[in-house]
Amino acid sequence: MKTRMAYVFIALMCLSMLAVGCKKQVEEPYPAYTAQQYYDMGMQAFTAEDFVQATQLFEAAVSMSPSMADAHYYLGLCYMKQNMMRRAEDSLVAALRYNPGLLLAREALGILFYTKGDYFQARRELEQCRAMYSTNPQVYYYLGNIYLAEGNCPAALAMFTRALELDPASLPARQGYDEAKRSCGKGPAKPAPQPRIEKSFKGGGKAIDPSEF
Repeated sequence: MKTRMAYVFIALMCLSMLAVGCKKQVEEPYPAYTAQQYYDMGMQAFTAEDFVQATQLFEAAVSMSPSMADAHYYLGLCYMKQNMMRRAEDSLVAALRYNPGLLLAREALGILFYTKGDYFQARRELEQCRAMYSTNPQVYYYLGNIYLAEGNCPAALAMFTRALELDPASLPARQGYDEAKRSCGKGPAKPAPQPRIEKSFKGGGKAIDPSEF
């Protein structure tokens, strides 16, 4: 009888230890990442063109650190890549709210407005990019188209000239320049056509290609 009781006691002890071990395993928390770590992982996914994963990581970063302007900017680009334009606009606006001097975000927002056909908002953003000494040729190309549509040939010509200085191989900028030269001195120009987006869009650092958004 004593032997049987000893076996039962040992069995109960083993079950108790096993239960405690399982409880600890279940309750073990997931690794806690910082906002910066989420941002860094998001950049890795963005560079690998895994925009869905990058979106989730940048969303986690801004949820933990709402003032992280760079994360809002890249989140906006991820939304653009997935054709989620309203969310892209909101993210870019947030990036500029926390860092008004983030030129890349302002360039992307201006071009986003232009491709949506909102030329009033596009002009406002792109002119600010110009005032911030943007070296993005598309800023000047799109401003040239806007000025040309308004009949302001000298301003359009100046913008196309600047675009060509920054990117001499840009065919759309060359075509815009030729159109502005023909239009100058001939009265109001005809409305500018829909944007012809170049394949090479370089915004002072990270290259962006709006035709892939």
